[in-house]
Amino acid sequence: MTAQDIRLGFIGTGIMGRPMVEHLLAEQAVTVYNRTRDKTAGLEPLGADIVQTPGEVGRRANLIFIMVTNDVALESIVLGQDGLMDAVRQGTVIVDHSTVSVGLTRRLADLAHARGAVWCDAPVTGGDIGAQNATLTIMVGGPKEAFERVHPYLKSLGQRIVHVGDVGQGQALKVVSNLVSALNLMAAAEGIRLGREAGLPLDAMEAVMTHGSAASFEVSKMLDRYRRQDYQPGFSVANRFKDLGLARELARSLNQSIPLGDQGYDLYREHLNGGHEKLDESSYIMRWPAHD
Repeated sequence: MTAQDIRLGFIGTGIMGRPMVEHLLAEQAVTVYNRTRDKTAGLEPLGADIVQTPGEVGRRANLIFIMVTNDVALESIVLGQDGLMDAVRQGTVIVDHSTVSVGLTRRLADLAHARGAVWCDAPVTGGDIGAQNATLTIMVGGPKEAFERVHPYLKSLGQRIVHVGDVGQGQALKVVSNLVSALNLMAAAEGIRLGREAGLPLDAMEAVMTHGSAASFEVSKMLDRYRRQDYQPGFSVANRFKDLGLARELARSLNQSIPLGDQGYDLYREHLNGGHEKLDESSYIMRWPAHD
């Protein structure tokens, strides 16, 4: 199939999906579906064809990108009424950017294969800023031939594109990466709060902790969000909690122990249940009363 034969589709125009589809629209027309229609507002003038069901995307496009929230959302758009799977045709490639379970990914890949289509799991890291700036890191599981076919389009969405291996391996790497970043985020919150209670100036903490052995993306993010007291979601508490659950699920399927992950899951569940579900993940620092 030549580039001229490829017809793009995109499902899911939320915080991450919206800027991603805009990058693709800068290259060519895209058939777009989102469950909540108002989140597609303004895309038609950019070249989007907004449709009413996931099945319509499957009937019109042969290279389809998905970015939805979780396993339940993915199953709904793929296997639900007028869902994507019933509409895809032989030769279609589906690229799922969602962060979901390895088990669901492999099950959907098998169903796609039975219809002559190919499923690639391609979760991303880099957050909403990475999506907006097309600087995402994208880890792809799936056949090498399909990876090479979609690679030019992935370059419109991110800067680091890595073929990890077979279907499911992209999700496995994302789960592992997100486990580490979640524990890092929680450690950053705990340390910054302790430093503030000890009377340390925030500028001094930032100067050291963003350049010394504590330096990380999550430390920098936590310091920035805490300084601005801005906890509007880029990556929500609900999503972070979901990812900790996926790490536990993966570990158990492999008979592995992740004691820090288990403890982090319990602590983060307390934060979520405290009414913070829709806030940014960095709101975890609010677990401690502010005395600034």
